Amino acid sequence: MIWLGYRLQLRPKAQCRSSLTDTEWQYANSLSTKRSLQFCNGRALARQLLLRYQGVSPANADISLPSDAAPALKVCSELWQLSISHSAQAIAVAVSRTNKLGLDIEQLKPRNTDDFSREYPALTGATDQLAFYQRWTAAEAYSKYSAVPLLQVLRHSLPADLPTHYLPLNGFMLCLTYQHADAGLTITEDL
Repeated sequence: MIWLGYRLQLRPKAQCRSSLTDTEWQYANSLSTKRSLQFCNGRALARQLLLRYQGVSPANADISLPSDAAPALKVCSELWQLSISHSAQAIAVAVSRTNKLGLDIEQLKPRNTDDFSREYPALTGATDQLAFYQRWTAAEAYSKYSAVPLLQVLRHSLPADLPTHYLPLNGFMLCLTYQHADAGLTITEDL
């Protein structure tokens, strides 16, 4: 099972406080305003998903502090899968007990997609902006899923057999890649 939550407008940092540890709150206060909002909203949303769908209290969901690696999630000391993405004022979070995940959300904005499509094989074939953002978010999600750097992912075609779920939103494109094609998916907007 995969639980995916998103919000298209970040909440004020103070509204996320009850879902953060004291260490996370201190860390958030050391960041720029933008990064602090993204950090707090991502962790709060992850814990809200776990509380709503698994009954896990925020105190039993440990998320590692930022480092060179993706954030690690432990629920009651058991390692779970977690992917967090943000763009502009939007945040998306996916959690699963066993299903390896990669998630990306991107704000749709005008770009010269032809240049990108010519330069990177992972983006070829995108005939309009929507198709371009589907390919772009798939590449970013796969990069997180596989732990392969994004530029390396863009230089190759994406795996055709990787389960992928696209969610076009108001002004955004969201893409989730995951390990098991038969996984159940629950999507929740702004808990």
